[in-house]
Amino acid sequence: MKQYLKLLMAREAKEVLGKKGSNLWILTLVLLATFASIAFSEGSMIYLKDKMEDPFTNWVSIAKAIDDNSFNNFRDLLEQDANKRKYDYSNVLMDQFTNYQMMGNGRVQYPSVRFFGNINSQLVKAVLADDNIAEGCTVNRDLLFNKTMGFIITSNAAKNLGYEEGHLPTYISYMAGLKEGADTLGIKLELGGFYAVPFPVLAVVRRLPNNVDMMSANFFYEQQHVNAANTHPFDFIAHEADYLHTLHFYVANDIGEESFDNYVKSVIPDSLKARVQIYDDSERCKDLMTWKPGTIRKIDLGDERLPRKAFQDVADAVEAHYDAYLVRRVHRLVYGTEQAERGSFISVEFNSLKHIREFETFAKSNGIQLEMEQVNSKENFNAVTVMAGILSAAMVIFSIVCIIMFMVNMLQSYFQKVKRNIGTFKAFGMNGQELIQVYIIILISIVLTAVVIALLATWGIQGLLPLLGIEKDGFNYLSLWNTTTYIATAVIFVSTIITVILVMTRLLSQTPGDLIYDRN
Repeated sequence: MKQYLKLLMAREAKEVLGKKGSNLWILTLVLLATFASIAFSEGSMIYLKDKMEDPFTNWVSIAKAIDDNSFNNFRDLLEQDANKRKYDYSNVLMDQFTNYQMMGNGRVQYPSVRFFGNINSQLVKAVLADDNIAEGCTVNRDLLFNKTMGFIITSNAAKNLGYEEGHLPTYISYMAGLKEGADTLGIKLELGGFYAVPFPVLAVVRRLPNNVDMMSANFFYEQQHVNAANTHPFDFIAHEADYLHTLHFYVANDIGEESFDNYVKSVIPDSLKARVQIYDDSERCKDLMTWKPGTIRKIDLGDERLPRKAFQDVADAVEAHYDAYLVRRVHRLVYGTEQAERGSFISVEFNSLKHIREFETFAKSNGIQLEMEQVNSKENFNAVTVMAGILSAAMVIFSIVCIIMFMVNMLQSYFQKVKRNIGTFKAFGMNGQELIQVYIIILISIVLTAVVIALLATWGIQGLLPLLGIEKDGFNYLSLWNTTTYIATAVIFVSTIITVILVMTRLLSQTPGDLIYDRN
């Protein structure tokens, strides 16, 4: 660049910046508002998109009515691919729902329990999302299978069962009604004939669908209600031989297998020590594993049954020696194979909620009445998402228009002041293209400086919000680095160049005399 152009650029840059850089700071504030608007709208859209894709939101439950035929026929219709495509849903499950008598840390409650036909469904995966887990209490995903007897429980239900924060349960007990004579096996009955059978806690979560207290696989429900007449898993009398020569204990990794084994051997009668075997039986007892890492240790006392009192003495000694949070006696249960044919309600997972009202009409035409509150809330949520998207786009467009108008006004006001100088430059033979080049460089430099400052300021605010605890369900209110920001920035620079060219071209179209003597 020629030397006189550099001198001109340095002088004109000061003038364009305004007194004490006022134009720069005004432009920076406008850009800051623009980027903050973009970041807020993008953050809102990310949050809404996540909620729209959250199975908690997209899951519709259809309770079983008196008319079983309509319910079963509708279930078959939902499996048709044509209906799945038309109403944009994917998973259809038959689930069960009931209340069970459960015992926790000294308290008995009747929590609501939902049983899922597919424990690996998208809804269950959403339940076990990191942001829904309480205090890191979640089982290894490899231990989630449809024949588990474990429960996922809410932190509020755990609290009602007597557990405190920081000491959440590894097992909770189902109060099983046992057959007469079970107490002769050394089993301690409570509440007039019930035995507290421990079952693993797979996870402790903040919330569950439909505000139930616990959830598990249909397998537990089937063992209790479908198979009970033939092979009841809690029929200790029928399996007396097994229960009197083997013991199973969950042993947390905190205890250590060797330490546990040594203690068990110390309380076994001397006459049995030579034949006792203690080994890891975790592979066969996957259904009894809990969220807290550990193993299932099997104590095999030999083929001959131990006298009942001596057998119970060993079990009592181990339970008394260890905290139940770290060591718990569990039972290898005998399961039946019959499955529940139908559930107490249908669960439908939608990919989106665009067709929820049409689905409600479809259900009604087939004799199924959906709860209007359920339909309305999901339809309203979908409408809010669409409106938020429109508002977001409007905010971005409005912000960019404001920036362009500011630059046009700034340039027109400035050129009105210096048009005589420009006329003099032209009179002395300065090329119009050179003048345009000078002002483009000046304006681009100013805009670039303002953009960088505004971006850094918005980014700083975005990083500060989580530190101040200002979040929504783990989502930041601002999301700066996105495609919209990049497009808006490019539009700002392009519009700056176009604005300078248009204003300067119009100015330079006048003769030097017109500019110097201000004849317009």
